[in-house]
Amino acid sequence: MPIHVPGHRNRTGRQKKPVKRNAVAVLSLTAMVDMFTVLTVFLLQNYASTGEVIALPKEVKLPEAHTVKELKPSNVVVIAPDKIMLNSEFIAEFRTVKEQNDWEVESLKSQVIKLIEEGRIAESNLGNKVRRAIEGAKSGDNPEVNEIPQYKKITIQADKKVDFLTVKKIMYTVTEAGIAEINFAVIKLPDTPKGS
Repeated sequence: MPIHVPGHRNRTGRQKKPVKRNAVAVLSLTAMVDMFTVLTVFLLQNYASTGEVIALPKEVKLPEAHTVKELKPSNVVVIAPDKIMLNSEFIAEFRTVKEQNDWEVESLKSQVIKLIEEGRIAESNLGNKVRRAIEGAKSGDNPEVNEIPQYKKITIQADKKVDFLTVKKIMYTVTEAGIAEINFAVIKLPDTPKGS
């Protein structure tokens, strides 16, 4: 009995020549693009938020309250004892606004209108629609369909020593500019146990 080298043999007993196999790997680019899009949105959403809703300027001493509601991100008007700012941008001197007889602060109104327009444009972008869809999916069965958009909300950080008439002028101005929701930033006092 002849001894053969191991391998495939044809009918005559001769060894078959090895056949080169062409291995072609086909990558599905559509699935990879989808995966990277989801990954990018996930990373942007997780690293874009710092957890800090508003920054508190040193010169502003906020009023204190026991009952508070958590603030959501929005534009911020700071009423300091010497100046008024919108998103850390100087708007007017406090004394000028306090002494004026007109209820509207024109420089603040024009800046708020500009922010609302920028918010509307940003909201219509595709990326934001994707972000809202993801947030809706995260919230599960409780989507907030009728929620006021972020660009139509404003948070007022007013020093506790400023007069109410000036705060009222600011509230009137932002409302006339198109703001739908005004929140006030306060310092939360610690809860006292009942019966003490």
